[in-house]
Amino acid sequence: MVLILSSPTPQRILATGITSIHGWPIWKALQSAYPSESLLGICPPATKSPPAPNVVPLCVTDQAQLQQLRDKFQPTCVVHCAGVCDLDVCEDRPQWAYDINVNGAQAITNVFAPTCPIIYMSTDLVFSGNQPPPAGYDETHPPDPVSVAGKTFTQAEQILQQFENVCIVRLGLPLGDSFTGTKGAIDWIKSRLLKNRPVTLFYDEYRSCPWCDQIEQMILAVLALNLKGLYHFGGNQSWSLHQIGQYVLKQHNCPPHLLKGINRHQELNGPPRIGNVTMNCDKLKATLNNANITIKNFNTPPN
Repeated sequence: MVLILSSPTPQRILATGITSIHGWPIWKALQSAYPSESLLGICPPATKSPPAPNVVPLCVTDQAQLQQLRDKFQPTCVVHCAGVCDLDVCEDRPQWAYDINVNGAQAITNVFAPTCPIIYMSTDLVFSGNQPPPAGYDETHPPDPVSVAGKTFTQAEQILQQFENVCIVRLGLPLGDSFTGTKGAIDWIKSRLLKNRPVTLFYDEYRSCPWCDQIEQMILAVLALNLKGLYHFGGNQSWSLHQIGQYVLKQHNCPPHLLKGINRHQELNGPPRIGNVTMNCDKLKATLNNANITIKNFNTPPN
């Protein structure tokens, strides 16, 4: 059966980073399942138009303001989606990436843990993909990040793992529309192709890519089951970046010559790139199956 939370257990959920590529579908899912008075969203301070009256522009490193929100809203759960994973930006501004990803996680735990459960959305960038396990990376494989983004997410995980009431979900690269229409792989590729600009993507960078509607279903399942610990969540299909480009090309009937492909070692002066970081999601699949919860195209193998 497909999970439906028509009458969810009374909760007060605070969600950070709701305008990120994964935070936006999570926020939409929460809005569909919970009354607005039970939700409080946090978006980056530079957000020009917060998407709802119960959304506050705030930096997640601002511990004093987080404390004020905690005392006023009194959340029963925090869904922490805030973070930066743009490889180029993180390499160019490593201290900023550390501040948002690591200090942000520290501020969240300082204010809300251990009394309030926290669900943290991490990333497959914590792995290098240089020597991928045959069945994909599972939760027992130690992180070996190669980029500033991956290293700071790994450090954030280590902060959160000190608390028992935390659930960490490592996401593959999300596929779908974003809040601004400019974030995420598909939006970026589409924006260039529709402007008749070429796109060069890697043949040998593979990720377990969940669709945004799958992420929506996943967060409701995690909340419904009150999960704790570490889980991997990605699509059943592992995509190379070049394959994602091919998908966008076909969807929008763009000229094929605009899409170019190279291998990672051929890129000059770029940030450190991951290889094949396909994730093994069997742990979460088994948990959902045991609870009779189905996420479309996740619980069962692809045809």
